[in-house]
Amino acid sequence: MSIRRPTVFYTLIWTLSIATFGVPAPIDTPDTWRPFDHPAVSTRSFAAFSRPGRALTVASAIPQRVHQVLFDEGDMVPGQYGTMVPIILLDSSVEQEMLRGARIAFEISTNDEIRAELVMRKMETAARIISRDLQRIRELHTRGDASESALDQAILAEEEARVSLEVAQVTRTAAAAASLAAASEVAVIEARIDKLTLKAPAGWRVEQRNTEPGAGVVPGEPLMVFVDLSYFEIDVQMVEEEIQVLSTGPLKIQRVSSGAAIAGTVKFVAAIPDLLTRRRRVVIRIPAEEIDLEPLETGGGIEMRVSLDVPNQSGGVRVPHRFLGRRLEQWVLKTENGKLHVVTPVRSDEDGWIVLPGDLPAAAVIVAP
Repeated sequence: MSIRRPTVFYTLIWTLSIATFGVPAPIDTPDTWRPFDHPAVSTRSFAAFSRPGRALTVASAIPQRVHQVLFDEGDMVPGQYGTMVPIILLDSSVEQEMLRGARIAFEISTNDEIRAELVMRKMETAARIISRDLQRIRELHTRGDASESALDQAILAEEEARVSLEVAQVTRTAAAAASLAAASEVAVIEARIDKLTLKAPAGWRVEQRNTEPGAGVVPGEPLMVFVDLSYFEIDVQMVEEEIQVLSTGPLKIQRVSSGAAIAGTVKFVAAIPDLLTRRRRVVIRIPAEEIDLEPLETGGGIEMRVSLDVPNQSGGVRVPHRFLGRRLEQWVLKTENGKLHVVTPVRSDEDGWIVLPGDLPAAAVIVAP
């Protein structure tokens, strides 16, 4: 049983990189303006298809015949999310008979162990009684009230009782070992039967069913595939400057078909870039509740567009219309100290101009000319 990324489902992913000057929402123009606090940005767009976050391929490690398949394609595995639930039962009739015999043998060995324990206790009691008799006869023999023959018989009886006790102790130890061996045999057979019951996590969906009752099983051959639909992921390929913006700039995700905004988080950024494009894989995770699905949609294969605002490499800054003035053929910006700086306009919209700042200081505060 193994968990892997479901790359088999949606392998077609492409990336669109569109560089345009961003157009922010209309703003109220203040009396002063810091141009370098408002750099021009390029909006980069990436398109990709969603896929389930995790997939599980169920296979058997034992060659056996399929007895029962409990779920069909499209079914959700019932139960508390994450708990393991039986989904395929392999033929275990032989193992069940072996288990029945092993349990009988375990019960017999347990009874033998109890019997050996009782015999040992009986021998211990007999040995104590004989030991007291020997002590009493020795006292009588010392006073001359018991013969040598009686003393010899008492000593012999005490030795026989001690040997019998040792035999009982060995028998009890052997019976205990036999009971442990029988219990181990039961555990081994139960483990074999457990391997013949294939399981999958509750809350996952059957994506593929590749077997039927009565079919033979080849070890390692995929029998069923399950997917976790509690969240989805999309992969995009980004260059280094785009990855740097991920930690600071907003990440905009949109469903292409409906235009609906979707919330997602960056789950993983690859360390090894593609050898040809020098881009690195970025995995974005989207909770299932963020996607409104139609009755036949599952959440996989939905086209998403990811947008990212990256500072424009031209070094341009945004300036509201009222701060940009002209001096003859030149466009200028006026700082608080009255100094004029020549700038190069690039383009304008309803809110202002994108200009190349020229020699304008990075900390400059401009005013209307």
